[in-house]
Amino acid sequence: MTIRPAAFRQVNRAVRYTNMNTDQNRNVEQAIDDLCENLVWSWAYFTTLQGLHEVAKSSPTSVDPYPQFISCLYHGLFDCLFIRIYNFINPSKGTCGFPHLFKSLRRYCPDDSQLMAQTRADEARFKNEASIEKIKNWRNEISAHLTEKYHHSGFFLSNRLHLAELESLLRLIEEMIEGYSARIIGRFNDTRNPSTEIIKEIQALFLRRTEQGGAAKQP
Repeated sequence: MTIRPAAFRQVNRAVRYTNMNTDQNRNVEQAIDDLCENLVWSWAYFTTLQGLHEVAKSSPTSVDPYPQFISCLYHGLFDCLFIRIYNFINPSKGTCGFPHLFKSLRRYCPDDSQLMAQTRADEARFKNEASIEKIKNWRNEISAHLTEKYHHSGFFLSNRLHLAELESLLRLIEEMIEGYSARIIGRFNDTRNPSTEIIKEIQALFLRRTEQGGAAKQP
């Protein structure tokens, strides 16, 4: 399946924010585009994990013949998802997450008290979100770097994340992006397309092979 950045393009366009000049509007729209593209991939990785989980739960015999393949998919997808989610909160210079967007808005619209209050509130929401700290730990200790924490069983127990927690976090991120996109550039985005088709494709891939006896023919 090919997922292209264009998947998030505008669903509807309303009136643009008028307190910025043309260049500032362009820069903020690019920042929102970057967040949208990252969310497209985040939803894609999450939905693939969700699809594998559903198939394994509803029809374990359809995935039992492929233990190494499924293990590689799970580990690889979780690593990719943790890195993608961390991108949203990465404060490093030159990155394109929410810190970059907030910094731009404070520079361009310091007199908009409502907008400034919203950026502060959203920063607080990230800080208060328990799963964010776990995402940081996974990304920094395991997915992007291989540290000695990898050998400590306590790390995995204290940083366990369920799919429901990850979905809740992605919904929060989606809500934030849509809020700024609608308010500033007058645009609503579809960041879940084409991820909505992934579960159907996974079911077709594994369940169809089982029905056709494909799994039984594996060496």
